[in-house]
This record gives sequence, structure tokens and C-alpha cells, in this order.
Amino acid sequence: MQYKTGFVLGRFQPFHRGHRYLIEKALEQCESVIVGVGSANVRDEKNPFSFNERKKQISETLKKQNYASKITSIIPLDDNPSDNIWLEELLKKTGEIDVVFGNNEWPNKIFEEAGYEVVRVPLYKRNIYEGTKIRAKLLKK
Repeated sequence: MQYKTGFVLGRFQPFHRGHRYLIEKALEQCESVIVGVGSANVRDEKNPFSFNERKKQISETLKKQNYASKITSIIPLDDNPSDNIWLEELLKKTGEIDVVFGNNEWPNKIFEEAGYEVVRVPLYKRNIYEGTKIRAKLLKK
């Protein structure tokens, strides 16, 4: 293991195999991982699932993959117009983290400016596993 505690952030609307891939990459390099569920305070067309629904999706998938024991927590993260306040609130919930795994440049920049190492994980089969497409398919059911 290269790191003690990793952090993975996503909206997970819904949680899919691309997200699982991101968490797996973090678990390969960390003793434990904290999962942050972004936009926890937003419900709209792009964010149809509540925090609790997403937490359940994540927990069930990680349990099936036998990863649950390495996930320290799954925490809600509300949107905030201030990057500094957003990061401050996040760190109150996570405690100390050693590294961030992600592929979204907005939060990656916030973490890097605060001095955190960011590991950019390439998107996994983006042509298949993309939240907008998955939500559209779910609405057609």
C-alpha cells in the first residue's frame, strides 16, 4: 500500500461500473478509502437520487465485491458556492486524507491548491458508463 487513507468523490447519479472502477483504483493504493457523495443537497433532473439512495447503491455494490471492510465511510457533501468552504466542510467530515482519486478537474484543482496529491483515474468505458446516458435509460423504463 502506498497510502493510508484515500478519498474518492462523485455524484454517483446513479452509482455504476465506472464509479466502481474509480474506487477499485483507490483501493489498490490505499489501506482504506472514504467515499464522498457530492451534490448531496441537490435534487433535480441531473440529480434524481437522494444521498441515502446513492449510499445504499454504493454500499450494496461494494459489499458484493468484498470491498466494504476497506471503506471507512460514505459521507454526504453538499454543494457550496465557495470552494474554500466546500473543502473545509469536507475535511471536517473526512478527517485526515493522504490522497484524492478522481477525474473531475474542478475538485481536483481545489485539492491540489490545498496541497493534496491527486491521482487522476481515466474514465472507464465512458461510451457505456456515463451518468447522463444511464439516467436517460432509467427514465424510459
